[in-house]
Amino acid sequence: MQLCFNYVKSAYDIMRKSYLLLPYLFVLAFFSCQDETETIRLNTQNSFAKSSPITSLISRVSQYETTDDNVLDGTSNCSIKLPAHVTVNGQYVYVISAADFQTVQDIKNLSSTDDDIVHFGFPITIVYPNYQEHDVANETEFETILAEYGDDSLYHNISCINFNYPISINIYNSNNQVASSVTLQNDNQLYTFVNNLIDGEIVGFVFPITLTNSDGDTITVANNSQLESAIESVIDDCSSTSSGTLILSDVLTSGSWYVSYYYGDGNDQTNYYNGYNFTFNPNGNCTAIKNSIITDGDWDIHDESGGYHRLDLHFDGSALDEMEEGWKVLEFTATSIRLKDESGDGSDNHYLNFTKN
Repeated sequence: MQLCFNYVKSAYDIMRKSYLLLPYLFVLAFFSCQDETETIRLNTQNSFAKSSPITSLISRVSQYETTDDNVLDGTSNCSIKLPAHVTVNGQYVYVISAADFQTVQDIKNLSSTDDDIVHFGFPITIVYPNYQEHDVANETEFETILAEYGDDSLYHNISCINFNYPISINIYNSNNQVASSVTLQNDNQLYTFVNNLIDGEIVGFVFPITLTNSDGDTITVANNSQLESAIESVIDDCSSTSSGTLILSDVLTSGSWYVSYYYGDGNDQTNYYNGYNFTFNPNGNCTAIKNSIITDGDWDIHDESGGYHRLDLHFDGSALDEMEEGWKVLEFTATSIRLKDESGDGSDNHYLNFTKN
């Protein structure tokens, strides 16, 4: 059946080439030649794109769980598909489900002089965050895979909150001005969807949607801001991302850092900070170096009443004035720090991620 397409322009359409997600409403309407009508409405304030901050959070909640079994494989870069036969400190365990992880941990805790190395009965199957599986034939191959991972302390899955399905998403592709929608049935489909977004695609949930936290409570969210807050509020409860006994000031002053992500004014501005290396000194001074040009500054950490850290940054001159904020510390590891500057209504939040060199 031939379809007739009618695109209703708005203030967003006029400015779409700027690729800024402005708080306007545009309506995309499809009209069939038989007067059948389907209307897709996408509020740009509640939409997101490939580089939007919320996209990463959605990906981390919906990815395959790779952290809960770290007692077995020691890495969050993959997971061991169960059941699995393992031997630890000479004791055999048939690991059928996650409930058996504690048995392995208890064996490790029996003595402080054992090597606590988990030996698998091969072959095994490992599963990556993108749900792809890989069969491993022997221990040598497995050790080679682990060695290739490198740093394992970057942010991985957020396992203490889950989306409830089905979830519907509206899609607008600004490259060809085509609108559509999709209904997703599980985490695998949602993870694949957000990680396959292309430049020029703008998508948005059909709200309300619900999530379930680790206590079994159902959380209903009506917009992106509420969704972001719901996920961020439980991060500290997730063993996969908790800073544990790490002290932020010690982490910040140990080595140099680069900006791995900066999002502000509605778009990804990370490229602006390419080439900068940041060093934070214990005395409260800091330096930013690019092309042998040194910019001096200072930093300070405050404990806020809301139970979070605030990192204040200041740099001389105007080149780094966008970084001069009182940043809310969302989470940190030994090699990564994720920050957020919250606007009053949440419509113009800024995001800054530091990663250690």
